[in-house]
Amino acid sequence: HLGHGFSLSKAEFAARFWRMQGRKVLWPFGLHVTGTPIAACAQKISNEMRKYGCPPVFPEEDLLAKEAAAKEAKESLAPGQHKSKRGKTGPAKPQWQIMQSMGIPDEEIPKFADAQHWLKYFPNLAVADLKQFGAHIDWRRSFITTDVNPFYDAFIKWQFRQLREAGYLGFGKRYSVYS
Repeated sequence: HLGHGFSLSKAEFAARFWRMQGRKVLWPFGLHVTGTPIAACAQKISNEMRKYGCPPVFPEEDLLAKEAAAKEAKESLAPGQHKSKRGKTGPAKPQWQIMQSMGIPDEEIPKFADAQHWLKYFPNLAVADLKQFGAHIDWRRSFITTDVNPFYDAFIKWQFRQLREAGYLGFGKRYSVYS
């Protein structure tokens, strides 16, 4: 989404600026593929196939009700109120349709019921987009930031242990994933 492009442009600016100043700049790229959102989307696809078939045939009344609820939620927004203040409202669009809207063919979508397929599919698209953007990234050093990469995972676990032993990490009131 646009926020990724905004954040990337700041790193791109810094890398180019320091290169223009004669500095050696190393910009490796970590593809952060978080588990919970991917697992939830994979589960949605699996549930939709189980409930509605493959490819799913969604009941027309369900889709119409979802569209009406989304329109009503949008209209209920007070003038000047930002959407983040009201949260997500109305029923979610089927994950299958979200995948279709991204240009993924119907015969490919069932593979996304396996969360591991997301790790194989989307990083390559992200790299292609970043190359098209012209980012000055050292692609020889790119990596995925999950336990699929055991070296990175071991480094993060070591880092968290060091921070905890030094007294920088503690447990609070909010839930968080902690290894």
